[in-house]
Amino acid sequence: MNKDELTKIREEQEVMENWRTVSFHVVADLYEGCSICGTIREKDRLNHCRWCEDVYYCKEGLCSQQHHAGVHPAVAFWTW
Repeated sequence: MNKDELTKIREEQEVMENWRTVSFHVVADLYEGCSICGTIREKDRLNHCRWCEDVYYCKEGLCSQQHHAGVHPAVAFWTW
């Protein structure tokens, strides 16, 4: 192998490593975990708690009721 081929291989490796880093952050921005059941879902299938800073819970099912009853019992009846 000559220097040009080695340089090309290094550049390809750098591009692939940069892509892995960027794609990881893109995927991480699209998904979140439910704070109650722990299921990883797309963020559009989860609700963000308006009183907690970084808490998401499933839109469907009992996760929202469980979260509000356990963490915000004074306002839990608003969400049912």
